[in-house]
Amino acid sequence: MSTKSIDESLFGKIRRQLLCIFFLNPEGSYFLLELVGILRTGRGGVQRELANLVESGMITREKSGIKVLFSLSEDCPVTLEMQKLLVKLMDYDEMISIVLRDYGAYVQTAVISTADYAEGSLSLKLLVSFDGDPEEFSREIERIELLSGARIELQTVPPFELKEFIGSRPEAQWISSGTWKLLAGRAEDLIPDDLDRESAVSEPDLFSGTGISW
Repeated sequence: MSTKSIDESLFGKIRRQLLCIFFLNPEGSYFLLELVGILRTGRGGVQRELANLVESGMITREKSGIKVLFSLSEDCPVTLEMQKLLVKLMDYDEMISIVLRDYGAYVQTAVISTADYAEGSLSLKLLVSFDGDPEEFSREIERIELLSGARIELQTVPPFELKEFIGSRPEAQWISSGTWKLLAGRAEDLIPDDLDRESAVSEPDLFSGTGISW
């Protein structure tokens, strides 16, 4: 069985990422060095792929002072088709999981909403219990947004506040509804303490009616 994905067969990595940035963020315009920073790769490879995309008519280049801005062409004839294809090939879980692994020393639990997948939405909810400064982590999620076209509603909570957050905050109701997928940590860490106690109290007395008393 082949381990190569369809998108890897269709496009090289740099081209695929550039296509995602432009087609899934169609209103955006980017400088060369900005794109190099987002893709975290060599300048030469990005320049070559941009030249190919400009020559094809999919991407336009426009002078902005001494720099050049690149953006999706308004006249691109395959915009809708490319958007549908790129979204279909997108693995949001894997992209986010890579970031979670990079910050594994700080991530205790992470869950993503599955209701958004079912509804075909590009707006995802992500809850992470994070033991550290979440600002840099948030910037990594913003990078994933650019590369995927998704809008990720990120909530970071210190691990010791996670259960209380889930049990008391309206914005965490999607957790209690059960429409989520665990990306890191343990599912039991998502159960608020008061629900744990209620579950213990409501368990049936296995010795009732046997004449045995404790």
